[in-house]
Amino acid sequence: MEQRIKLNTQIYEEACEWFIDCRAGDLDDATRYAFDCWLRKSPQHLSAYLELAAIWNEGPLLDPAGKFDRDTLIAHAALDRDNVIDLSHARGSSDASRHKLAAPAASAAPAASAAPAAATHQRRRRRRRLAAIAASMVLVVGAGAVAYLRALQAPTYATAIGEQRSLALVDGSTVELNSRSKIVVRYSKQGRHVELLQGQALFRVAKDATRPFIVKTGVTFVRAVGTEFDVYQKREGTVVTVVEGRVAILTDGSMALPEQGVPTAALDEPSRSNLEFPTLAPGQVGNIVVAAGEQLTVTPKVIHIAEHPNIASATAWTQRQLIFESASLADVADEFNRYNDRQLIVADPRLETFHVSGVFSSTDPASLIRFLRARPELHIVETESQIRIEKNTS
Repeated sequence: MEQRIKLNTQIYEEACEWFIDCRAGDLDDATRYAFDCWLRKSPQHLSAYLELAAIWNEGPLLDPAGKFDRDTLIAHAALDRDNVIDLSHARGSSDASRHKLAAPAASAAPAASAAPAAATHQRRRRRRRLAAIAASMVLVVGAGAVAYLRALQAPTYATAIGEQRSLALVDGSTVELNSRSKIVVRYSKQGRHVELLQGQALFRVAKDATRPFIVKTGVTFVRAVGTEFDVYQKREGTVVTVVEGRVAILTDGSMALPEQGVPTAALDEPSRSNLEFPTLAPGQVGNIVVAAGEQLTVTPKVIHIAEHPNIASATAWTQRQLIFESASLADVADEFNRYNDRQLIVADPRLETFHVSGVFSSTDPASLIRFLRARPELHIVETESQIRIEKNTS
């Protein structure tokens, strides 16, 4: 983790130096080419440069009342040893690099005129002033700079309505991200941590016994090593479906556990109060082991193990299919609305007992609407913004 933080800080400092040079406005062709190569070397380089440019452009908005003048900010930045940009390093490296380049020329032409020297000195002073101002800006928006570094360390991936993504993680694991879903990935030497903030994801985990792969959603943690499983954050709870291998599930210990085959003792307090991603050891009290072909739902009050789960149905979304087995209209609407801007609304509470079974295409919303229209108990009303399901009273 420390190595990655240093790397990101280094990129950020390099971006600051390039930004200062570009603002100075006296780049030659060779320097412009070097800057272009630096930008193309990594997406992180471009992101860091754009981040600094955004901070610079928004500088006046950060202090609309004029509370901090430029000299005060520069003084604060120079005194802050924890500043993101080390002013002494920025000045020293910049001056040293230019001194190395200028040394041969100086020895070859000791009688150079004073005018170019004065111009060079003026450019150096301007660069130093820009460096100090840039550092003071980062000081003022320190939280934003920290958020930037954290974003590099913990990237967030999200999908919009109707969008699905396949992600290859750095350890060789893959993630299939369903529509309207979001995850945050945090990797370290000790573990591989993914937080499912919303939606659904299918994980195929690369084996690494020394670094457990843990998925967090709400108060539920799923630990896996070399396995394939689906995690779905629904309104009523989290559904975990294991396709291959086994996973261990740990909760905060506040809900009732199933009666058969699962430890019933609560977790000890230290194991669940201090760690964002606890260590899930095999056989730990409170662990629930779920094997291939099994499905478990964790709600705020109870844990339910499905008796005869349909694994193909749970992962059918990866094939752009919606499979319903006696599903309530509310569940049907939730699934439909993940893929369509025009939302499906169950407008009559008397339809709570109506259930749907069938296979539909998630890319063809009309197929489900046609099916519902054909049901004599239902009345479908379509507008530009929504599709309402009402009870047919005729």
